Amino acid sequence: MEPSSKLHLCVIRTQEGKTFRAIDRILTEVANDRIFGRSIHIVFTMNTLLNNAQFAKRLQDIEEAHKGAVVVFSSRYEGPYRHVTSKTELQGICLDQDTCPRVVVMCNNTRRCTDGLDFLKVLNRNRTHIHRAFAYYDELHKYIKGVRSQIEALNAMPIVKGIIAMTATPNGIWMKTGFWSRIQLLYLDDLNDANYSGIKDMVFNCIDLPGVSQSHLTHGSVREAERHVIAYVEHILDINPNILATGSRSFIPAHTRQVGHNRIRDIIFERCPEAVVCLFNGAEKTLKYMDGTTKIGNGDMKTIGLSCVNEEASESIARIIKEQGLTGRPLVITGYLCVNMGQTLLHRSLGTFTTIIISHLDLNNDDIYQLMGRGSGRTKGWGSAYVQTQVYCPTAIMHRCLVMEECARNMAREHNGDVVSQEDYRAPMKTMGEAGEAAINNMRGRDVEVEANANANADTDKAFQIFDKQAQAIEFALKELGWKISKRPTNDAPKTLLEAGANPSVDALLKRMWGIDANTKVRMVPTKEAKWCVYWRPSRIV
Repeated sequence: MEPSSKLHLCVIRTQEGKTFRAIDRILTEVANDRIFGRSIHIVFTMNTLLNNAQFAKRLQDIEEAHKGAVVVFSSRYEGPYRHVTSKTELQGICLDQDTCPRVVVMCNNTRRCTDGLDFLKVLNRNRTHIHRAFAYYDELHKYIKGVRSQIEALNAMPIVKGIIAMTATPNGIWMKTGFWSRIQLLYLDDLNDANYSGIKDMVFNCIDLPGVSQSHLTHGSVREAERHVIAYVEHILDINPNILATGSRSFIPAHTRQVGHNRIRDIIFERCPEAVVCLFNGAEKTLKYMDGTTKIGNGDMKTIGLSCVNEEASESIARIIKEQGLTGRPLVITGYLCVNMGQTLLHRSLGTFTTIIISHLDLNNDDIYQLMGRGSGRTKGWGSAYVQTQVYCPTAIMHRCLVMEECARNMAREHNGDVVSQEDYRAPMKTMGEAGEAAINNMRGRDVEVEANANANADTDKAFQIFDKQAQAIEFALKELGWKISKRPTNDAPKTLLEAGANPSVDALLKRMWGIDANTKVRMVPTKEAKWCVYWRPSRIV
């Protein structure tokens, strides 16, 4: 890497505090404004409403110190911070030093990245009261293909003084030559993992089902991988019914499709009617439980929404469980794309997960470690609320998660502040025996960027939105997405979509039925519940 590069990678283990590192850097630079000139900080969060809200929530200290300092740039927002919906509006409030924000939070998607780049180009061309700009990319590995050129452009702008990319899984960020071949790690001057509980602290119960291979699932269909995940969960719960015992807290993710999420929830209630199940996906973020009985069918199923703009997801769950008198009931969290990365699910008042069940053999090393990492965090100081998590998974998954955690740990502990290559990052894979071989084998034959595209196309959790009225759906498609829509009558809507809001773009049969091609940007169909679903390409979510 060229010495003049402004890009720094913050690589630490899952749930070890990447967001707080970024916020500390923002606070430091804001404090330096009186010396070096006014700064503005553009934060690109993960492209989910949960993660956008989570990052924004953690900026409260900056907002309290500088009223109006935080602005959320998105099509929709109902939280406590100022909100803008267009680049023009953002530029307008930045003209006056009194109204100019310190931090702008936006989702990492094609439209917002373009807006962010254009905004910084304007600042770079014109002399204003803003003298310095910084950019932050949360979980950059997930979005790297779409932002490489943007980051290179930012690096060349005199007004941009720093670019920080955060991830626990940076493997796909490096390239063999050029700008991306060697990248400087952010120097972390206060490394302390005394209270950190990671993958190596979990108790693994490895169960390999006969006739199921990693290679077969990796190259199979999403439906086949989903069937395996559901069958594995059923098998584990059948042979270990105490997983859903009183006071238990389990993380049991499904696969990408929402029908699978619903099936996992049904499986939990069939085996444990007194359970509390939290489901997170693009169409539903709810906590459900049976009220007044422990027998299915004899009580009322209660549903409470978990989309709270003033709380993180874990805070909402903890609060609702206390308010509804559900303490002690078995708690299960499921979903997939909204909870597989970046999202904090643990809360001190509830404690760590007692159980995790993961059998997603089709996932690459990065994704499987990120998924398992929802059970990690700085939790050893929680007293009796901390317990070692019992993990049920295939042997290969255990090996790969242990290796990936060590790769991240090695970056921070052995290469802190260094300029490093992909080879430096992968070094632990060569020294960890069978576990290292499992990680290396998973990488063989995989094209990281082709796979990233495939995962984006399977992003059924975030590629649509449900509306109560057709007029609302049309307004959203036309005004917010800015694309023309193709409406379909009720009797033409596929059964899968009617029942579950699934995205036909990821199903070959439905894709042929609906004539989806490169020119099809947005579709709108009715749902079983007489609502309206607008769905679009995942790479263009706003």
